[in-house]
Amino acid sequence: MGIVRRYRTAITRHHRSAGFGIHSPHAFNFVTNVLRCRLPYYAYDDIAALRQAVIKDSASRWPHPRIISFKNAKLLFRVVNHFNPMEMLQIGTCYGVSSACLLAVDSHSHITLYEPHLGSYAPIEKVLEAYGERIGCHDSLSGAIAAYRARAGREQPFVLINDLPCGASDYAALQAMLHEMLRGKCVVVMRGLARNDLINRLWLECKQWLPAGQTFTNEKIAVIVATPKLHREDFFLWF
Repeated sequence: MGIVRRYRTAITRHHRSAGFGIHSPHAFNFVTNVLRCRLPYYAYDDIAALRQAVIKDSASRWPHPRIISFKNAKLLFRVVNHFNPMEMLQIGTCYGVSSACLLAVDSHSHITLYEPHLGSYAPIEKVLEAYGERIGCHDSLSGAIAAYRARAGREQPFVLINDLPCGASDYAALQAMLHEMLRGKCVVVMRGLARNDLINRLWLECKQWLPAGQTFTNEKIAVIVATPKLHREDFFLWF
């Protein structure tokens, strides 16, 4: 979605984001108490401190590091806090800050991470080392998917797609995985829809594949909640 259209639909999205016109109890609760929640959480201070440390470290190496905003970091934490998955699959690191947001919810949770470029970014390695065995790193997408499935077992999948580290070469494997997952129960979070054409394309395909459940997006971030218990609905919001 272009920036002009985002501004044109701002009033409608803001109205819906306050819960007006949302009839589904699940969607109303998720929008008002997760996506739009303004209450402070215990982990916010730690996330903010880590993010500032990463910005300081990265700025000395790269002029304009693309690090997740504090607003979106808090959003990730709230989404994970709501669903509370013990096993998560993460595609791309976002300098390690997004991983910290996911793991801040429960000290027993674990991330299977696909990031083939870890060796090129010392600040990321420094962040991830603090979590020890709670993060399993993989330099191939197929290896990460296989490892995640082995660990997660029958648990409802939770997937965060920050980026496609190898671009188009990752696309087919993610297509196959998500096409299968969305037919059951899972939660998928996608970031970078407005700046990454491949992720935006994958998001649009996921909406077509989803047989039951709900999607929530501001056209920059999308959350897919796939479950046979919910009627198929899409929510275009401001968060």
